[in-house]
Amino acid sequence: MNSEKPFIKLGIKALFLVWAFPQGSHRSQLMAELLGMELEHVYLTRRQGLFSVLIKYPAQTFKTIPILLRHRPEVLFVQNPPIFGTLIVYLWSLFTGTKFIIDSHTDALLASWWAWTLPLQRFLSHRAITTIVTNDHLAQIVAAWQSSVFVLVDPPAMHLKQGSLSPDKTIFKVIMVSTASYDEPIDHVLEAARHLPQVQFYITGNFDNSPHHSHAKAKAAPNVYFTGYVSDKQFYGLLESAQVVMSLTTENYTIQSGASEALWLGRPIITSDWPLLRSYFYRGTIWVDNSAESIRQAVLTMQADLPKFEAEILVLQEERRQEWWQRANELVAMIEQSN
Repeated sequence: MNSEKPFIKLGIKALFLVWAFPQGSHRSQLMAELLGMELEHVYLTRRQGLFSVLIKYPAQTFKTIPILLRHRPEVLFVQNPPIFGTLIVYLWSLFTGTKFIIDSHTDALLASWWAWTLPLQRFLSHRAITTIVTNDHLAQIVAAWQSSVFVLVDPPAMHLKQGSLSPDKTIFKVIMVSTASYDEPIDHVLEAARHLPQVQFYITGNFDNSPHHSHAKAKAAPNVYFTGYVSDKQFYGLLESAQVVMSLTTENYTIQSGASEALWLGRPIITSDWPLLRSYFYRGTIWVDNSAESIRQAVLTMQADLPKFEAEILVLQEERRQEWWQRANELVAMIEQSN
């Protein structure tokens, strides 16, 4: 059934609702496209805190209702966080009988600023067909609520390859997939780049208004380029044009979307040395402790033995692709059985 958009094949009208800006993680976009769902992003501003509770989320609620009326889905996928989007979906389900699935990201279940919503998450997970998570650690949290949980990692993005771009062999290029987040060791990356002047580093994400890395651009050496937010076509083209993709985090239990996208595009990976990342990206990858020196050494090792890592990542790519479709088809079967 892989590549056949199973929801369309089965005649199931499905919608993926995301209360967030389109830029950032491509997980929802890819899942919707591969499984055959419509996708809707609902957003107002990136501001957080009290403003979100008093202004943003009520406004997004009013924007969501017409979307649900227009699509009238039989099955609703909804991204968490924020859990309030899921709450609206649940209330909608009470009136329409629509079944829903929660796609819970790591922050929803582990980040301290969302901890106060855990009772609400538990309540809603009890009422969903299932809650999708990206790894076993998160699955244990949801399972402890006596709720259905389903592990599904980030979807294959191979169909989004640009195809016409390949690395310039005269320049060694490393792309760091970033959202300028608090958990990214940007300063250490910049320090490593300073000691590798022969390597070009491209860092994605919006650093102009980042509360966590506001001085990153001022600290960067001449061989570091900040791309800002780019279109999907430019983003995937950028990844294809590099020899290596780097995706780092200081947080455990986080399956790196940037590393997944590198895997699906067949690019060797440098990622952080956490057990979850080491076990999933176990070929074609170098794991680092996030220090400047370990990052520098990883780039040099990749540069010295690139063909080996390129061959290994393609083997891992096919293995993970088959695994993903097997799990995705199991999820679709679960949804069918719930009707």
